[in-house]
Amino acid sequence: MKRNNSFIFFAILMILSASIACSLFVPASQPTEAPDDLDFGPTGGPLKFTPDTLPEAQVGKTYEAKIVISLNNTPVGDFSISEGTLPEGLEFTFLEGEDAATITGTPNESGTFIFTVSAWCFGTQVSGQTGDKSYSLIVNP
Repeated sequence: MKRNNSFIFFAILMILSASIACSLFVPASQPTEAPDDLDFGPTGGPLKFTPDTLPEAQVGKTYEAKIVISLNNTPVGDFSISEGTLPEGLEFTFLEGEDAATITGTPNESGTFIFTVSAWCFGTQVSGQTGDKSYSLIVNP
């Protein structure tokens, strides 16, 4: 029994000695100062929406147009119409994973329809990029 206690005492003594020795030879870490130019705002420049203009549509005929986002640093999180409306019969659909959306369907009314498309991108520990683009869609009779 005495031999077992001696072993435990010796093990504890070795651990304490090693801890003390390490603290003597390893310098304490110093806190680093943050650079003055840190910016926690959105990263990257403005998003690019393509195409610049949408092709014209015609009442009663199938229509399809694709709007694609580029110059984004992270994937698009959502795409929507933030202002205005599409003509009746057309639908705006975000294509997740493609950084794009489509306008599809068959328009039921003629005229000029002005709307704004908005997109936001995921951020990586900061806000992601955002952007808007105004479009005008002409639907001929």
